[in-house]
Amino acid sequence: MADIKPNQIEKLLQELVEMKDKLVNAKEMLKSFKIKSDRLTDLQKAKKQLLEQIGEEKDRIEDEHYADKDYEQSRNDELTYKNQIREKSAELRQLMSKVDTDKQLSTYDYNIKGEKLKMQVERVVKVYINGKEEK
Repeated sequence: MADIKPNQIEKLLQELVEMKDKLVNAKEMLKSFKIKSDRLTDLQKAKKQLLEQIGEEKDRIEDEHYADKDYEQSRNDELTYKNQIREKSAELRQLMSKVDTDKQLSTYDYNIKGEKLKMQVERVVKVYINGKEEK
């Protein structure tokens, strides 16, 4: 904290709050420019009806697929593999959190199944104001 000047954080927070207030005002102003048209309303209704028809057709086709044993097996495999991938990814994150903790960005090169794979691990600092993450 040696490089931080007195009141520097408070000043930045003040500026951030002011900009957020200005953003709220700008969004409110934009609401007054809402597009209104009878033709647009009719087109939106037609779109809704068309989307309903598309949904019904998809449901009909999916019902045909559900009767197929291969489809059911593929769906089960998909769920199984997704869960396994999620678990392995968590395991990899846990392992990588212990490697080169002093570097902000670490890069590793691997050869997996004859293909080069480049992995980067970034140490990230997140800032929360009143429990909400600032991005």
